[in-house]
Amino acid sequence: MAKLTGQQLISKAGKLHAAGKFGQAEKIYQQLLKANPNDLTIIRVLGMLERDRRNLKGAIHWFTLAKQVSGNAPIILAELALTLEQSGKVDRAMEIATEAIQSAPEDISIAIFYAKMCLTRGLASKAAIAIENSIDSDPNNAEAWHLLSMAANSSGTLPVPLQFAQKLIQLQPQEAQSHTTLATAHRLNGNLAKALASYESAIAKDKDFTEAIAGKAEVLESLGRTEEAIEFLDNSPTSDSVLVALAKVRIARKQNKPQVALEAIDAALTPTLSPYHQSNLRMHRGRVLEELERFDEAWAEWEKGNQLHAGNFPLKEHIKLVDNVIKSVGSGTPVPDTCISGTGVPDPIFIVGMFRSGTTLLEQIIGAHPDIDTAGEVNQILRFVNEKPYPKCINDPDSQWQQQYLDRLASDSKFCTDKMPMNYLHIGLINLLFPNAKIIHTTRNPLDTCVSCFANSFSANHSYTADLGDLLGVYEQYKRVMEHWNTILPGLIYEVPYEAIVSDFKKTIEGTLQYIGVDFDERCLEFYNSKQVALTPSADQVRKPIYDSSVGRHKRFGSHLGILTHLQ
Repeated sequence: MAKLTGQQLISKAGKLHAAGKFGQAEKIYQQLLKANPNDLTIIRVLGMLERDRRNLKGAIHWFTLAKQVSGNAPIILAELALTLEQSGKVDRAMEIATEAIQSAPEDISIAIFYAKMCLTRGLASKAAIAIENSIDSDPNNAEAWHLLSMAANSSGTLPVPLQFAQKLIQLQPQEAQSHTTLATAHRLNGNLAKALASYESAIAKDKDFTEAIAGKAEVLESLGRTEEAIEFLDNSPTSDSVLVALAKVRIARKQNKPQVALEAIDAALTPTLSPYHQSNLRMHRGRVLEELERFDEAWAEWEKGNQLHAGNFPLKEHIKLVDNVIKSVGSGTPVPDTCISGTGVPDPIFIVGMFRSGTTLLEQIIGAHPDIDTAGEVNQILRFVNEKPYPKCINDPDSQWQQQYLDRLASDSKFCTDKMPMNYLHIGLINLLFPNAKIIHTTRNPLDTCVSCFANSFSANHSYTADLGDLLGVYEQYKRVMEHWNTILPGLIYEVPYEAIVSDFKKTIEGTLQYIGVDFDERCLEFYNSKQVALTPSADQVRKPIYDSSVGRHKRFGSHLGILTHLQ
């Protein structure tokens, strides 16, 4: 029999490898490698073989060798990162994956891999950037558009852009996932009718698609059709989906059945879940335990859930940003001649403050007024600052910015709210662009605010909420910059304390509407009957009449507050 050539041996080994005959394939690969010790292809497939037979230690050895031989080739870095991830070395995996994407930012396959890693860690903005930088190399890559859609849906910024999911549907019209992704974007934007229709389109294409099942149940509950949501879930296929579990949790809590909610979480909480899903379930479990008045256990769950992001916030960089803001906008800062105003409706109402201070609640209340539209959390001011960082955004603002911002609001109402909380950093720029804008600052007891932040899931952009030290640091910088604005712009900012809304609701809202410049309207007192739906962590709270159980919430957790007590 004629001796096989090297290429024939590789082909034979590949077939054995694919058939799961790893030992026979390895012998051939080793034979080939002995003849050429620096053959990168053979070294790489040996790593893949070891990974396929779950010998991750061996796979790491081969991919590390391939990394050395290749001079850190991006595709080899991606292989190594994947293997490190599977072996549980998640921090090192992310370091290597980051190195890979930095080396080849336009490589769509590496971008897809990196985006997946980011999304499992809640790093939606990094995932989006990776895909956006590479999508031109393969503009019809459906997986890339799906990841971009997922990143948009997970960003925490509202309204969610729809064009990514719409493009995905163009590429894969028969896939349930495509319609589900669009449905979720509609749901996050509060367009429940379109969300329900899109979820039903997805289920029509795949009745077992759990993401669509969970989404439809969530929408039915948001529409007040709770019994219908329960019946729908009961008649759906049995599933261990985290999303289905969370839908059941939300419905159980709505029905005041915390023990049922706890059982649903515990059934879904397994060690094999991604860090993101484990974190999400832990945070929900803590909130259910709080309802059961098991406060110490609740705090312990939040500590576990927050470990996903804890310690990752660049506090020093944030302090430098505040330094630059304050230096850029002082009492003597001249107003550039390029500033324009008075282009017509709508007049913006900026609602600013710390997260969990009542921004969503106030938006829903005043948004029930017929002359006031709501735009959710508009990130356009943040985009301007990224485009021209301080002090350039103050000294040389783009003459198109004002119209660009109004275009984003896309409202025909007399007034329109923007409740991006972090806009408190940019009040000087807002005043420069919109000198007639209304700026409302919601405040709340500092400890209640921080406890509420610590007890809720936020995107990685706000990872300071996961660490008490970072949370304290950000809160102190928030106080510092707000004191600056009140000093140099006296009388500009209207303050609405959360506690005042609770204790003297009508009077507080009357004063707020008077500040805005509209007549009082009784519909604002029944805001919870509005068809608007908020999808922030406050979503369920703002669909109820005003209640006072969140005032003094921190007192339940006094022994756990640690350094936060400096805020008292």
